[in-house]
Amino acid sequence: MAYRIGSFNMFKFSFRSDNEIRKNIKQIARIIYEQQFEIIALQEVFSKNAMDLLLKELGEHRWQGVWEAPNALSTLAAEGYAYIWDKTRFRLSTTVLPDGSTRIFKPHIYNQYKVNRSLGQRQLIRNPYYARFEPINGAFCEFRLINVHIMFSRNSTHNNILDAGAILLRKREFDILTKSLYLSIADKVYGNNRPSYTIILGDYNLNLPFSGAKNAFLNEVVEVDNGGTIRKLITVQKELTTLKSSPTEEQLKKKKDIIASYWANNFDHFTYDYDRFQGIGIHAGRINTIQQYCNNDYQLHRKEISDHVPITLDINLIK
Repeated sequence: MAYRIGSFNMFKFSFRSDNEIRKNIKQIARIIYEQQFEIIALQEVFSKNAMDLLLKELGEHRWQGVWEAPNALSTLAAEGYAYIWDKTRFRLSTTVLPDGSTRIFKPHIYNQYKVNRSLGQRQLIRNPYYARFEPINGAFCEFRLINVHIMFSRNSTHNNILDAGAILLRKREFDILTKSLYLSIADKVYGNNRPSYTIILGDYNLNLPFSGAKNAFLNEVVEVDNGGTIRKLITVQKELTTLKSSPTEEQLKKKKDIIASYWANNFDHFTYDYDRFQGIGIHAGRINTIQQYCNNDYQLHRKEISDHVPITLDINLIK
């Protein structure tokens, strides 16, 4: 069975608009539907009302969603996550209890992880959103998804060059996600006894070194010592996914060629246990929604859709 899981940073997605952002809900829903997402993790969803508007446009008879905002350690990080999914393909994981009743897993902000303060780690500024999904009339398994948005910066920037201290803090948060939090979820045993596949997904604000981005790199493979057994977590999706800021009036007057170089960073990724996914067909990539839905008008995309493009993880459990 083949499944498509996605991630999309929605860029200040609220049910209200301002001079900078006027979301085109119809176009966003069209992207999700036409690109055949079955589950999509969303970041920067500022209210449940915003998610509900999107679900209404998609059709609530077929689409379902959940939303929650973490208690962020910084007011700059105060925002929410969401999951939306096709109800004909997936449902929240369900356990049948001894008395025959069922218990549906409730997605929640996840804060059960350890930090190594000797390595300079501290609690994540914005804890991730954890959900479990099982296919309907498909493979007997479940997908455990960890929706993340690593804080972009707690330090200053200068001339658009990221402060080295801020990058280090992001890398430390990535280490917590991979070396502590991932295994605490992947190794959990639930009563439904389904084989599980755990995936971190979202906006890491870090680039893979071979993506063409200029800085703020993460390690593609992280080795985790799990009681004497080495687990290898691999991060995929190497294409650029974020858009440069809108050009200034001065740049426009100089007729700078902004269309050919609107891509900025490779911030959006998936991470999973390499060995656990062996024997499974898996492919990650981006969808160029600027080209497909905005006629290469990247400023329109920033205003009406997002300053990111969505990414996909196609999983085929039978090669």
